[in-house]
Amino acid sequence: MANIDRPNGFKPVKTVSGAPLTSLIRSIGVADGEDIFIGDIVNLESGLADPGATNDAALLGVAVGFGKVDADGVALGPYNPTNLSKRFYDDSESTHTEWVVYYVPVDDVIFEVQTATALTLVVGDTCDLSDATGDSTSGISRQEITTSSNADFTVVGIPHYPDNDHTAVWGRYHVMVTRAEQAFHA
Repeated sequence: MANIDRPNGFKPVKTVSGAPLTSLIRSIGVADGEDIFIGDIVNLESGLADPGATNDAALLGVAVGFGKVDADGVALGPYNPTNLSKRFYDDSESTHTEWVVYYVPVDDVIFEVQTATALTLVVGDTCDLSDATGDSTSGISRQEITTSSNADFTVVGIPHYPDNDHTAVWGRYHVMVTRAEQAFHA
């Protein structure tokens, strides 16, 4: 059975420690210049969140929401108060200093993600980020994984779904980040 092409970026599915995902959510300002979508891997650039790139950089987290800040810099919540149906950070219509991204830090978290090409990965293999612009209608990321040159991720499992042939294009894997951003750790 052929896999269905349904990229959704990096979906947090569980933690290694057993901690609930909701207790991990943090927020940080967004960098200027690029849209960010739900499920996008983000890097830390000049103290702000920037969409992940295929460059072997340490990864900060996965975007799970966006929100504006008030005049005092306090985040109002993970929603767009001027357009409740918009689920992504749209750089073209926003002033980045007025926004934050809510994210799940990558350390300790296992993510489900789709492949960009046919891969035959097994647990312990490495793979890389395949960056793509998200879907501006749904607000969902289109980032995927691909063959490894930088070893951004390590495969920790293969989801057993009836419609998941992990050796074919658009197969799904459970992965962990191999190099997490440590800027906010005590």
